[in-house]
Amino acid sequence: MKTIQIPYGTMTLAESKAVCPHCERHIPFEEIENKYMKADKDPIRIKCKCKRFIGVTMTWIGDFVAFEL
Repeated sequence: MKTIQIPYGTMTLAESKAVCPHCERHIPFEEIENKYMKADKDPIRIKCKCKRFIGVTMTWIGDFVAFEL
């Protein structure tokens, strides 16, 4: 999570720290966000470009992290 100082306050941004455990590819926030918001279960399964499934969940501070299924 990043905190940015702006005029009259602060702005907090969530970020993706999700890295595929198989190919070490960083998974962008935009690729995860839509699937995560539509899902009714946590964690979600995402297929990486290396053709393997990984699990993605959100931490208590709002960052996405990936793990091996």
